[in-house]
Amino acid sequence: MQNESELFLPSRLDKIRQRRFRRAPWLSSRLFHLFEQSSLYGCFLFLVFSVAVVAGTRTTYEEYHESSVPILFYIELTLCMYCLLEFILRTYASESRSRYQGLQGKIQFFYEHYVIVDLVLLSSYATVFTLHLIKFYDTSTYFLHGLRFLQLLRFISLDRYIRSIPLISFIVWQYRRVILAAVYICILLLLPTAYFLWLVERHVETNGQFFFKTYTDSVWFTINSMATIGYGDTWPQTLTGRTLTASLCCIGLALWTLPAGIISAGLTSIDEKRRESKRLLRPAARLILALWRLQTIKNQSRTTSGKQQVSEQFHF
Repeated sequence: MQNESELFLPSRLDKIRQRRFRRAPWLSSRLFHLFEQSSLYGCFLFLVFSVAVVAGTRTTYEEYHESSVPILFYIELTLCMYCLLEFILRTYASESRSRYQGLQGKIQFFYEHYVIVDLVLLSSYATVFTLHLIKFYDTSTYFLHGLRFLQLLRFISLDRYIRSIPLISFIVWQYRRVILAAVYICILLLLPTAYFLWLVERHVETNGQFFFKTYTDSVWFTINSMATIGYGDTWPQTLTGRTLTASLCCIGLALWTLPAGIISAGLTSIDEKRRESKRLLRPAARLILALWRLQTIKNQSRTTSGKQQVSEQFHF
C-alpha cells in the first residue's frame, strides 16, 4: 500500500503542467511577470511617459521652443529604442506560456490587442524619425506634431496593466440596450427643443448679432445646455426661449447623465463580483481538494481490497 506522501500527489494533468512550466527558462518567466503582471513597472512607464509629455508641452512655448526641441528629440529617440528593446524582450518572454510557444503561438501572440498597439507604435516611430532624418519636412513643425501624437499613443499600451478598455467595452456591450434607449430619448428631447427655440429666437437681435440665426446654431446651443452648463456666448432673450432652455436643462441633465450612471453601476457590480469570487476562491479550493483526496482514498481502498481477494483466492 502506498504511503500518504504518494497518495496525495497531484494528478497526471498537474504533473504535465508542472513539467511544461519547468521547461520555460527562468529569465523568460521573470520577464513575462515583469512586463505583463507587474503594476510597479506600469507605474514606472507612466511616470516616464508623463515626463516626455511635459517636455513636449514646453515646445509649444515660444520662449522655450529652441531649447526644448533638441531635448524632446533625444528623449523620444531614447524611448523609441527602449520600446523596441522592450518589444523584443516581451516576445522572448512569451515563451514562458505554452499558448505562445512555437510558430502558431507566436502568431497568436502577435494578434493580441496590446501587441498590435506596440507594433503600430514602433512603425509610427520608424516613419516619423525616417522622414525627419531624410529631411522630408521643410520645418520641424510636422515632426513635433508626429512626436506629440506618439506620446498619446504610448499611453494606450499602458492599459495592459489596468484592463480598463476591455472592462468598459464589456459593460457598454452588456448594457447596450439601456444606453441606446437613454441616448435615443435624449435625441428626441434635443431636436424638437432646438427647433422650437430656433423658431422663437431666430428674429431676436442682441448687440447687433443673431444668436439663433440658423437651426444649426440652435442645435449647438441645445447640446451645450444638455451636456454642459453652456459657454455663456449664446443665450435666449425671450421668455418662451428661456422657459424652453430651463426645461431642457432640468430634464436633459438627468437623461444625459443616465449612460454615465449605468456604466458606473456596472463597474460597481463587477467589482463586487470580483471580491465575492476572491472570497470564495480559497474555501472552494479546499473543498475540491478534500473531495479529490476522498475519491483517491476510495480508489486506493478498492484496489487494495481487490488485490487481497485475488491473493486469497490464489492461496486457496
